[in-house]
Amino acid sequence: MIDWTRLAQAVGALTEQGERGSSELARLALVHLLGEQAIRDAVDHYIAAEPGFELVRSVLWLLRPWSAMCYCHALYQDAQDLEVRRSAVELLRVVADARALPWVEAFLADEDQAIQCWGFGVVDTLLFQDLIEPEAAETFLVRAEVHANPGVREQAAAVRATLARRLQVAAG
Repeated sequence: MIDWTRLAQAVGALTEQGERGSSELARLALVHLLGEQAIRDAVDHYIAAEPGFELVRSVLWLLRPWSAMCYCHALYQDAQDLEVRRSAVELLRVVADARALPWVEAFLADEDQAIQCWGFGVVDTLLFQDLIEPEAAETFLVRAEVHANPGVREQAAAVRATLARRLQVAAG
């Protein structure tokens, strides 16, 4: 049985000032209920491409747990297997929120072109899911536009074009 009072306290939905709710608090509650090990296991399941990995990706995308972001980043940094490193950054691309933005610099500097592309994909996803403002992405966009990897340059051009279209629509 779930102790909803304790869970509300644990995720910050119940304080001395009263109660509050939000989709972010609901995500935190679900992550809390699943537990850290289940989140890590889900990341491992996805990276191993075990049956059901697409569902895992969708669940992690919905929840965006900080623990999954940190674990993906740790796998990127520490794994010896290039495919594990690539898959970790690819998954991070969809589960990241703004807290992962500082890691993009290392992804763009990585020697592997796939990691460079997936790493810039973090910026792309954050922008178009409205998890960061365009100003927060500007440094990465400028760097990506002159990047040695043509795939990164193409992604940057596509992001610029989409941002320009958004501005035109907003201007009416």
